[in-house]
Amino acid sequence: MKKYLLKNKWWALGYLVLLLVSSAMSVYFSILLGDIIDVALDFNLTGFWDLILFVLIFFAFQSIINYFSGILGNVFRVRTMRDIRKDIFNGIMKQDIGSFDSVNSADYISALTNDIQILEGVYFGSLTSLIFVVPLLIFSLGAMFYLNWLVATVLIVVVAILLLVQNLFRPLIQKRQMRVSDSLSAFTIKIKDIFSGFEVIKSYQMKNHSGAVFAQHNDEVANADLSLSNIFIISGSLANAIGVFLQVGIVFFSSYLIIQGQMYPGAMVAILLLSGNISGLVQSLGHHIPGLTGSKELIERLMRFANMETSATGIGVATFEDVIKVENLDFTYPNAEEPALKQVDFTFKKNKKYALLGKSGCGKTTLAKALIGYLNDYEGNVRYDGAEVRDLASDSFGKLPAMVHQNVYMFDEDIESNIGLHQSYTTAELEKAVKDSGVDLFLNEERTLQSAVGENGSNLSGGQRQRIAVARALIQNKPLLILDEGTSAVDRQTGADIENRLLRRHNLTLITITHSLDEEMLSQYDEIIYMEEGSIIEHGSFDDLVKQDGKFSNYLSV
Repeated sequence: MKKYLLKNKWWALGYLVLLLVSSAMSVYFSILLGDIIDVALDFNLTGFWDLILFVLIFFAFQSIINYFSGILGNVFRVRTMRDIRKDIFNGIMKQDIGSFDSVNSADYISALTNDIQILEGVYFGSLTSLIFVVPLLIFSLGAMFYLNWLVATVLIVVVAILLLVQNLFRPLIQKRQMRVSDSLSAFTIKIKDIFSGFEVIKSYQMKNHSGAVFAQHNDEVANADLSLSNIFIISGSLANAIGVFLQVGIVFFSSYLIIQGQMYPGAMVAILLLSGNISGLVQSLGHHIPGLTGSKELIERLMRFANMETSATGIGVATFEDVIKVENLDFTYPNAEEPALKQVDFTFKKNKKYALLGKSGCGKTTLAKALIGYLNDYEGNVRYDGAEVRDLASDSFGKLPAMVHQNVYMFDEDIESNIGLHQSYTTAELEKAVKDSGVDLFLNEERTLQSAVGENGSNLSGGQRQRIAVARALIQNKPLLILDEGTSAVDRQTGADIENRLLRRHNLTLITITHSLDEEMLSQYDEIIYMEEGSIIEHGSFDDLVKQDGKFSNYLSV
């Protein structure tokens, strides 16, 4: 947190200087009121009018100071919170896909929304308040020493006792603040889950169950919030009690000094005003210090997100001029009993076309993920032109493979943006990608490239989304394209058309993961790869595998 405060140090410094001036003026005003009382008791009319003029000028100047201090304080707060959110977002985005998927994305959303809101309200609110309160309290105690050292000494002792008592609340606040953060994170995750499954909930009449789950998490958030608020109420009530006791005690003590003839009425008025200020400041300390010190764990949680680094540490330059070699590849998903890949060996040659087949769960998609760098904790090697994927710089490697999934994600923008993904491309490149993918087949006067696709492509059919996904991959002109059931949502004729177009591209290495057993289509691939239980069982041309009458032939005939 310190680096963010220092990053905006000039705004903070200007804010602090103006607050110091404002605090000093507030304290001086208490003394000034005492002088007005003394002038009135002396029946000094000239001095009285001079003081009125001075007070008017004084107030005007203080108002200007307070205005600009408020402006600087807001800029300091907003810029600091902006920088924190930016670093959290960048930290999350630095991760590789495997690491990102290991955490529920709603937890990231909760950190950027709920936790940031808590941080701004509790920590930053307490910090900016204390920046004002502490110097004002110091100035007030200094003025009190000027007026009566004995009263000031008692005040300092009381303030010290209050700070010690408030420190006792810090562990409780830390614990309950994290409980609020955790409950909000769980609440966000569950809400995301419910809304994502809205169609299932409506179709299978799960409204009552979903409502009960929502109510449970909603109650947990409310109870956590109430628990934290109660601690602040207890802490604040204690501070209030001490502040009131302090002010009442000073009233009696000052009155006693007046009776003894050891204090002028004007000084008593100034002391009462200062004691009122100090009482309020003591109460403010009692509220804000626990909030400031109790935010430690929440800050640590947010900084873990902000300081995330990608697990990929490679620096090599990625190329694909010859082959991709998979050597003795083994991989097991976390908490899985059986490996997803077992001793996979294969060589993919540049510009060749491969069809990857096998029953569901045989490892096809996992192998594809290894080829495009989604996996890091595998055993064996995946080499592009002899260079291991884990040794390659992620930015360099990302320029080689593209993958079209069965479930296509669409950004809530227009069609062209979902194809080009805000990258640089020529009009000719866009037109070619649109034509080769068949996107042009559903464009007309009403639906153009500038038409909105809606949330996750809600304005489009499944087939239209997949055509856009193919166009998205083609416009990047990457040398390797993997279709993971990438034409499954389109009709057979349309899917065949897209596949044929890709098979005819000479400068493209194509790996198609499919369940389709269309013999005419499969015969166009250079090589068929058949997998079972995480291993490649057979591979070769379609005709050769059929002649072998082995595992693939049996799979084809089922």
